[in-house]
Amino acid sequence: MKRISLSLLALLFTISSFAQTPADSTDSNWELKGVVSLTFSQVALSNWQAGGENSISGNFLIKYSADWKKGDWLWDNDFEAAIGATQLGERDLQKTDDRFELSSKFARILSPKWDANVMGTFRSQFTEGFKYEDDTLVGRISHIMAPGYLFAGVGFTYKPTEWLSVDLSPATSKMTFVMVQELADNGDYGVDAAEYDTNGVKTKDGSNFRFELGGYAKIRIKKELVENVTFETKADFFSNYLENPQNIDITWDVLLVMKVNKWLSCNITTNLIYDDDIDIVTGTNPDGTDIAGPRTQFKETLGVGLTANF
Repeated sequence: MKRISLSLLALLFTISSFAQTPADSTDSNWELKGVVSLTFSQVALSNWQAGGENSISGNFLIKYSADWKKGDWLWDNDFEAAIGATQLGERDLQKTDDRFELSSKFARILSPKWDANVMGTFRSQFTEGFKYEDDTLVGRISHIMAPGYLFAGVGFTYKPTEWLSVDLSPATSKMTFVMVQELADNGDYGVDAAEYDTNGVKTKDGSNFRFELGGYAKIRIKKELVENVTFETKADFFSNYLENPQNIDITWDVLLVMKVNKWLSCNITTNLIYDDDIDIVTGTNPDGTDIAGPRTQFKETLGVGLTANF
């Protein structure tokens, strides 16, 4: 199965390498679009009787697409990245957002609404993530490529309108990478944990890699609801054929952009994640062990600041 996955991945990048615009074609084969958003908020207090703390926060978001079309062939590429941080009072700077995703799809048009394609998606983060309890640092819980996710598959896309598309890939591999050994030894993000003898001495390192084979679907919507108000959403679904296929992994992102003028806008973003391989600690048992299990993760960000479309 790993060979199948790597073969699909190699095919994807081979096709991508040869899908460059031919020398005799024109730039009109490419459609380039993007949006960059930078938002800040700040609070400064001096002898403020009602109480409170100084704070500063900022968020940066970039979305970019480079799509190529010639005849019945398509090559769609999308990149999205976001990073944000906040500082409250004299406490350490803590991040509020940290993610990036790169996806590519090479397709052959079959009809006005359908195409057959090979696709790949890579997802991870830029910096370390830490867990805090009562403003006290507990430990590191994530880093770049810990986790990192790589999807590769073949399938079809149904696009009935310009603002809606549905990708269906019945043969997709999901590869999870945990390249920080400390986290791999814990068995975080679904990889096999380290093994220890009766004296607590590690006899086998935790795995840095997990392979899954399953079905994948992606729904994308981008539509201008009213003038200067754009709604964009993307939902990914993955079912692992090899283990608990009924437990579907979900990643759902929403972006609502409300433009005030050419540069100023208000952005609302939400991110929802459910991964059956990620255990979230929600409490402690009477014997001191953690109460943990898969949980729905949700994050919402509201920002007012500068936005540029290009």
